[in-house]
Amino acid sequence: MTSLTKKLSHLTAGFVLSLAGSLALAAFPDRPVKLVVPFPAGGSTDLVAREVALELGHVLGQPVIVENKPGAGSLIGSELVAKSAPDGYTLLMAGLTNIFLPYVHKGLAWNPVDDFVPVGLVADLPNVIAVNAKTPYQKLPELIAADKAKPGQLAFGSAGPSTPSHLVCEMINHQAGIKMQHVPYKGNAPAVNDLIAGHIPVMCNNLGGTLPYMSSGQIRILAQTGQTRSPSVPDVPTFAELGLKGLDSGLWMGIVAPKATPDNVMRALRTALVTAMKSPALKDKLLKLGAAPQDPSPAAFAKRIADDRKAWDPVLKRVDLKSN
Repeated sequence: MTSLTKKLSHLTAGFVLSLAGSLALAAFPDRPVKLVVPFPAGGSTDLVAREVALELGHVLGQPVIVENKPGAGSLIGSELVAKSAPDGYTLLMAGLTNIFLPYVHKGLAWNPVDDFVPVGLVADLPNVIAVNAKTPYQKLPELIAADKAKPGQLAFGSAGPSTPSHLVCEMINHQAGIKMQHVPYKGNAPAVNDLIAGHIPVMCNNLGGTLPYMSSGQIRILAQTGQTRSPSVPDVPTFAELGLKGLDSGLWMGIVAPKATPDNVMRALRTALVTAMKSPALKDKLLKLGAAPQDPSPAAFAKRIADDRKAWDPVLKRVDLKSN
């Protein structure tokens, strides 16, 4: 074989490899994508994830299949995705609980925030503080004044230790200088039932799980998280309006991928999510769930995580999460 022939042979081989690589990059996704929800089916995160997955699948040209992997306050599903192959085919519907996990589960060999790369935010579901409609508290300052008059006499219910519904009320304790006592339940539903029955006077919960009972007149919502009022409850003030800081962030949800997922795959996922989130039909479905659509850009996601870490750090360090 002449040197010219050898050179042409090498060039041809290089071209074939380059073409194969380009085709591989262009092929993503060439099979269904899995979106892991680290909570049970039927909850707010699950319902939002299914609506987003449907639209995202249309844009990607492959089904996006929601798979529920609940347990340990979202730890089980989050760890499964963090340790999955970083190929873009296994994603996580992450949320505010990922900020909490390192404080709740000490000594983890992986990081529930830093071991992921953001695809984009999708929704923010406000958290609220609510009271039984038969209590005398018409506004949040009245509730705060009552607990200050008799510290620790009021009890608040939650979906369980270290859940957002628990920690939102702890943030209120921290910011308002009060001492409401925590009564943990095994999920939001039994806590809501006891709130309606009058067994507990107060509960923190997400808006989606609370709104139906406000509409029926059984409970009263006193305040909501967020920088602006939710269109679903425009008459309910935000905590910020009432002078309580640190509660600008609600129960946000965003899609993340395992760390080291290739750049080209991340670009494809991010471009597809931006397109999906522009869908008027998807926006309408999210609003009906009480969830506000969010800016899906990676920059907005990074800012949300940074802001949450700063706001929640003093509260999470103060609360004895293991004993609750």
